[in-house]
Amino acid sequence: MRHTASLRRRSWPLGLAVFALACAPPPVAAPRVAPVTAAITTVVVVRHAEKGTDDARDPSLSATGQERAAALSALLKDAGVTGIYTTQYKRTRLTAEPLAQRLGISIVERPVNSANSATYARDLAQEILARNAGQSVLVVGHSNTVPDIVSALSGQAVPAMTEAEYDHVFMVAVPASGPPRLKQSRYGCPGA
Repeated sequence: MRHTASLRRRSWPLGLAVFALACAPPPVAAPRVAPVTAAITTVVVVRHAEKGTDDARDPSLSATGQERAAALSALLKDAGVTGIYTTQYKRTRLTAEPLAQRLGISIVERPVNSANSATYARDLAQEILARNAGQSVLVVGHSNTVPDIVSALSGQAVPAMTEAEYDHVFMVAVPASGPPRLKQSRYGCPGA
């Protein structure tokens, strides 16, 4: 069964409401959360879509990955996203590009490497909360960075992701004061 989600503007942080859709209809509404206030920074964090086999070091997306990137764009088209962050790898950028093009947003590249890997998640979270306060942001990472980024934003432990998991979407609502809220859903067709 295929799962997609669409985020709408009138509920959860910055108007996000999650709806789960099967690979074929019908939509099933997910629980709604409290109304939005402008002081909430919403960060949507996903792993890059399925990678191809064209380059062992820096692959592009596979056909399935391109479909997932399109599903992500459809999911977030009305979510008020004003910022997009990726790593330096093609697969993260290609996952974010359909949404960036749809919204006319430039992608901010934040490279991850051996020199900054220990502090990458914390540094990225701090940058987003400083530069994008009160906005909605998409972050596209990797199986080994997404849990740490979500944890840095939410203060909650997130289980490790396997290499076969591409369909998780984490939404972290960070209010100006008070504890962050974390919601997890899935989008696109389920991973293998």
